[in-house]
Amino acid sequence: MENFGARIRELRKERGITVYEMATRLGVSRNTLTNWERGEKEPHAVEMLEEMAKILKVSLKEILIDEDKMPTENNFAIKNLQERVTKIEKFLKDFMK
Repeated sequence: MENFGARIRELRKERGITVYEMATRLGVSRNTLTNWERGEKEPHAVEMLEEMAKILKVSLKEILIDEDKMPTENNFAIKNLQERVTKIEKFLKDFMK
């Protein structure tokens, strides 16, 4: 997830959420969240990504892809990622019913 950390930090700051508040709501340490935002590590659970999306009030797709900064035309990798995110979102929606 290239630029994932920067995207999380950007969305968090836009919403006025502190590192401490976000980490607490996610149930992780501040260091863990900081490592994610710096791109040193990434969350491994889809549920964690889904929880981030809820806290930041965005879709899972918006967390993973900043469409304003990434042209998707003729980019197979991004189109593939978007399809995978859509499938994950559908799976989670169906699973939560």
